[in-house]
Amino acid sequence: MMRFIAFLFAICLIVGTSRADDKSSKPNVLLIFIDDLGKTDIGVEGSSFYETPRIDALAKSGARFTQFYSAHPVCSPTRAALMTGKMPQRLGITDWIRPESDVALPQSEITIGQAFQEAGYHTAYLGKWHLGHKPQQHPAARGFDWTKGVNHGGQPSSYYFPYKNPQKPDAPNNVPDFEDRQPEDYLTDVLTSAAIEHLQQRDRQRPFFMCLAHYAVHTPIQPPKNLVEKYQVKLARQKNQESSSEGIQEGSAISRRQQDDPAYAAMVENLDTQVGRLLDELKTQGILEQTIVVFTSDNGGLCTLNGKSPGPTCNLPLRAGKGWTYEGGVRIPTYISWPGKISPQVLDIPAYTCDIYPTLLSLCQIPPRPTQHVDGITLAGLLTKSSSSPESERTLVWYYPHTHGSGHKPSAAIRQGPWKLIHFLETDRIELYHLEDDPGESRNLASKHPERALQLQKELQRIIASSS
Repeated sequence: MMRFIAFLFAICLIVGTSRADDKSSKPNVLLIFIDDLGKTDIGVEGSSFYETPRIDALAKSGARFTQFYSAHPVCSPTRAALMTGKMPQRLGITDWIRPESDVALPQSEITIGQAFQEAGYHTAYLGKWHLGHKPQQHPAARGFDWTKGVNHGGQPSSYYFPYKNPQKPDAPNNVPDFEDRQPEDYLTDVLTSAAIEHLQQRDRQRPFFMCLAHYAVHTPIQPPKNLVEKYQVKLARQKNQESSSEGIQEGSAISRRQQDDPAYAAMVENLDTQVGRLLDELKTQGILEQTIVVFTSDNGGLCTLNGKSPGPTCNLPLRAGKGWTYEGGVRIPTYISWPGKISPQVLDIPAYTCDIYPTLLSLCQIPPRPTQHVDGITLAGLLTKSSSSPESERTLVWYYPHTHGSGHKPSAAIRQGPWKLIHFLETDRIELYHLEDDPGESRNLASKHPERALQLQKELQRIIASSS
């Protein structure tokens, strides 16, 4: 009997060790999710005014997507798509969520956090959520073991300590959890420090899945004060300056003509520095090679606004910006790095937010959830060169049936291969563009290719009807 018990004990030890080894051998995941960062806000994507050396290096270390899209031109719908792998309209989220709204990420959805949690990962979430304001709708109740700095709104009340509106102590945009910080501490730095501190204190026997969802570079445009002068001097030295007040007209709105806002530039550089701090911490802990790093944004840069003044950035050569279904509103910088496993490469295939969920599951050898991430496809085989590229003629759809402060009027859009059609719902206007020849969407080809326009319009209507 004693021998049998000893035998069982030995088996348990072996099984337990095997399970521990399975967990420890799985890669970690660091998902860096930026707010309102435009495709061309990064040096490697063409910016010469903003300085982003650490993000540039991250982009060059792994897969850099040239045609990666957000699932929507504003934040909450894209965040819902990231969490679920589904088009936002399937979830009933087609606009940014107002404070105290009843709209929220449906409780029936299995989030990417839950999927990793159930796979044995320690899961953490910091920063902007914007998928419901009630406690049971927050990340702590949606698959994340540890959370920090998650407010009830869609932007911070302030980037400056105490990150709150002193006149409104219960304002939804007040950022909690950092009352112990110092008056000189900047919010983007504080969130990064909290992430680093948590990584230092983690259970090293378990892999981690961490989503750091920075509030930057969303409004209010409140830069680190010590960086602004640098860009004021840089702007003064530039030749051929054009006044951004003489912007590009976009319907009733105006788009910024060039990247020339020193305050915004300072916010971008600070963000870059904080990304570098995180990567340095992974290296210090000796886990950089065991960590998949994803860097992405929730929509295009805030370039276009109603009124007489443009947004703080410029997305040229892409048209318009956040809030629009033109390329400037939905094409975003996205990089996936995993040293030794994902070789440096530039990928020109269309992909979008919904793909992140199944891709990360696959890279981490976690079984897929095909009934959950129904609109995403795994890019893992493409990234690791273990399989062929996804279908180049893939169809992507955006549905935004609302007006927006950017001047956008209700629209829906579809991309299929090089062709993109935009249908403005109130006026029934159809615009057709060939993105390979015209990435700036300046030549409407709808009258020249009526059959193509009709085919795409019907497909767009079919997909929206089947997914709404």
